[in-house]
Amino acid sequence: MGAILVGCPACGAGAGTGGAGSPGAEGLFVRLGGMDGVRALVDDLTSRLAADERIHHFFVKTDFRRFKGRLVVQLCALTGGPCRYGGSMAGVHRRLRIKAQHFDAFLEDVAASLTVVRLSARDRVELLKLLRAMKPEVVK
Repeated sequence: MGAILVGCPACGAGAGTGGAGSPGAEGLFVRLGGMDGVRALVDDLTSRLAADERIHHFFVKTDFRRFKGRLVVQLCALTGGPCRYGGSMAGVHRRLRIKAQHFDAFLEDVAASLTVVRLSARDRVELLKLLRAMKPEVVK
């Protein structure tokens, strides 16, 4: 069973840097730059994943347009944005036989992309911690 994209009201045209929460209470989504920042991160990251010899074989048959869209929604939701992402990370990754070193390579690529999009060190650590928490669902 694949991931379920429940909704992303800010994913449409013209979506900018709006975020969840009250004004002044900037969450990670807003600090990342809202939808524009998430899209920039995903653009850089997917290029890195496709080029990373340690893990690119997992993406050989990937429809990158679809993958990028799903990743934008997932990161939007994960960072406190207006998107809702549902589904099972374990289910999506079950047949891939991802090992710890593959997951760690993915996180290294994320970290490099976070530097490119100029996220602060504190925010990089926060996002990487959120992603690292998914490791038990992804690694088998």
